[in-house]
Amino acid sequence: MDIFSCDIPNLRVRKFGPKRDPLETVEAVITLEAWDGYLTHRYENGRKIADSTVKLDFGGTAPGITRDWEPEVRAYNYLLENQHAIRDSILRTLVEGWEQFKETYYLDPADDPDVPDITPADRDTFDLKPFIGPQSIAFHEETKDGVAYLEWFLNCTWDPEHGLAAITHQDRVIDFDRGETDIWKIFADNGTYEEQMRDYKEREKNAPPRKQQQKPWWKFW
Repeated sequence: MDIFSCDIPNLRVRKFGPKRDPLETVEAVITLEAWDGYLTHRYENGRKIADSTVKLDFGGTAPGITRDWEPEVRAYNYLLENQHAIRDSILRTLVEGWEQFKETYYLDPADDPDVPDITPADRDTFDLKPFIGPQSIAFHEETKDGVAYLEWFLNCTWDPEHGLAAITHQDRVIDFDRGETDIWKIFADNGTYEEQMRDYKEREKNAPPRKQQQKPWWKFW
C-alpha cells in the first residue's frame, strides 16, 4: 500500500543528513480533538510551535524503494476513529501508576505546583488538562495483527526537558515512562521476544571486540 494514495492530509517527505545520501522520513501534522484543551506544543528546528497540532512520524523511506505502508495506515485510521479511548488509556495508566511514578522521580506536589496532586480519592476525576498533552507520535515498523505500534511523546509540566513517552497498540498501553520507552516490551507483546533475543545475542557474539581507548602516555589514571 502506498501511503501517498491514502488521503492523509499534510503528508510530506522530509530530508535530512548529507546532501549526497540524505535520510528521508514521511511526516504529517494532525489535530486530535480528544486532546483539545490539554497541554500541547512541539518544537521544530528549535522553534516552539503552540498551535494544538501533533506531529506524526510514519518512518523512513528511500527513493526507488517500494514499502508496504498498510500497518501504518491502519494504525493512523484507528487513531482517528478511537482517539478518545486511546487518550483515556494513556491518562488512566499515568494515574494508576502515579504514586510509584512520584517516588521514582522524586516528585512532590507540595513543593512544586507543576506536579499534579493526584490522590486515591480523586484519581478518577482529577483534571490533567493543565499538566499533560501530546507533542508527537511515531509509527513503529513493529506490528501486531497487521497494525503498527505507536510511540507517543508527551509534554508534561513537571518535567519539560524529558516529558513522558508511551507505546500503544490500538487502545492498549504497552509501556509508559519518563521520556523514553522499552522496545523489548513491544517484542513481548507481539510474540517476537524470544526470536529478537536470539538475534541480539547472536549479533553480540559475532560482533568484533571493542577496542579499548588507549590513554595518552602522560595519563596514569
